Amino acid sequence: MRTAFAAFEQRDFRYLGLSTLALGFGQWAQQLGLAWLALELTGSPIQLGTISAFRGGVGVITAPLGGYIADRFPRRLVLAQTTIASAVQATIFAVLILSGHIELWHVYVLAFAGGVIQSFSQPARQSFVYDISTDETFLNAVTMNSVIQNVSRIAGPPLAGMVIGFWGTGTLFIVMACLEVAAVIFTLMISTTTRQKRIENPRGLGSAVSDVRDGFAYSWRDKLVLGLILAHAIPTLLIFPYLPFLAVFAQDVLNRGPEAFGQLSAMGGWGSMVGLTALTLMGNPKRKGAMLIGCFGIYMVMVLGFTLSSNYALSLAALAAAGIFSSIAFTLNNTLIQVAARNEFRGRVMSVWQVVSGLQPLGALPMGILIERYGPQSTVAGFVITAMIAYVLFAAVFASVRRA
Repeated sequence: MRTAFAAFEQRDFRYLGLSTLALGFGQWAQQLGLAWLALELTGSPIQLGTISAFRGGVGVITAPLGGYIADRFPRRLVLAQTTIASAVQATIFAVLILSGHIELWHVYVLAFAGGVIQSFSQPARQSFVYDISTDETFLNAVTMNSVIQNVSRIAGPPLAGMVIGFWGTGTLFIVMACLEVAAVIFTLMISTTTRQKRIENPRGLGSAVSDVRDGFAYSWRDKLVLGLILAHAIPTLLIFPYLPFLAVFAQDVLNRGPEAFGQLSAMGGWGSMVGLTALTLMGNPKRKGAMLIGCFGIYMVMVLGFTLSSNYALSLAALAAAGIFSSIAFTLNNTLIQVAARNEFRGRVMSVWQVVSGLQPLGALPMGILIERYGPQSTVAGFVITAMIAYVLFAAVFASVRRA
């Protein structure tokens, strides 16, 4: 058991864990708050998908700069500053909603700001786990970091749904701002001495552009890194976009309200806790790449089962099962790619990973359009089947990932 929680023996990881927990609650509050606000203002799945795609599309464009910043400046400082910016954004949202002045264009502007902030934050946060761990505790640190994120994933959505149901979306964004202030405090308590290897940039913007380009070139040349990025890209583009549309499943398929939306969103987190606990107890499993591919495949089958269900209990169970296997797959993906990346490129490699993460809301736009026409069940099922076909082709081509 001590080995299973080895990362928590390090003081800095404990503070990072508290920061991640507070920020995770805030991020789930924002995700559910934006989705429900879009439905309240427009009642349109297309608008919900468009807003999500807009926010993610901004992140795709700015994430490479976020990777450069993560490699160029102290990541502890980057995390603190981006979290402060997110707290300011949440406060503006709350003021607009509570004063009755919120309009659809405000949501687009603030979604733009949120996409930029996240694209600067995530490469630094992902790489920072490596900075404050050791080679011996790194896999455990990545797993425990995922466990912490899933605690907020379990508790955050139902709590956010309850806040929306009782006090409205304006109060939810106030709660989000408070949580992010707490995250800043915990981040600043982490020591300034880490094993980050920072790049030098004596020539200003020209060198920055070159460094960003070098990050993409390195990610393309290293076939294992490239394969792991593609392994992340397929479900992110074709399956993850269904998450905001859980609100539509709750309303139109299961005939329930925001509390059910929160419960559906949380079930993946409950399953993830089971999967991550199992991975922790495995210690350091061999053939991580083959395990990654297998778990992604089972995850897709479980999501397909969810799309075919119109029973609330079965839907919850399918999402929980999907969470078990997706958590193992994404944790192994995160671990393998950070181990494979050279130290001085780690932030920029993780920014490419963040660009791929931005594909999720880009997939949400066509998914929203098709849901409007064909309904949520048929549309999401079609996306999942497409992802299954793509993953079979991927597994056949990238032997480097299977052997990792």
